[in-house]
Amino acid sequence: MNRDDTLTLIQQMENARQQLHDLYEEYGFGHACVLEQSMLLDELINQYNRMFQTRKQPHQVLDQIINNDDVMFSPSSPFFLCKTVTSPT
Repeated sequence: MNRDDTLTLIQQMENARQQLHDLYEEYGFGHACVLEQSMLLDELINQYNRMFQTRKQPHQVLDQIINNDDVMFSPSSPFFLCKTVTSPT
């Protein structure tokens, strides 16, 4: 999977997270549409995690994305998924 695919998946995750938040605010925790959106977000997260399962250092791709001056993915952006990403030691 290349960098563009990773960015697209991260964008999908952020969009799904925001939609989940909006649905929760409107319908509450137990509503069917909130649970369905939560399952969709879970699947996107699982896809993201599967991308890195066989890699020794999964944070290398994230570091490249973060350091690419993409405004949406900078740590100061409100859309950034992880505020701190540490490399494994």
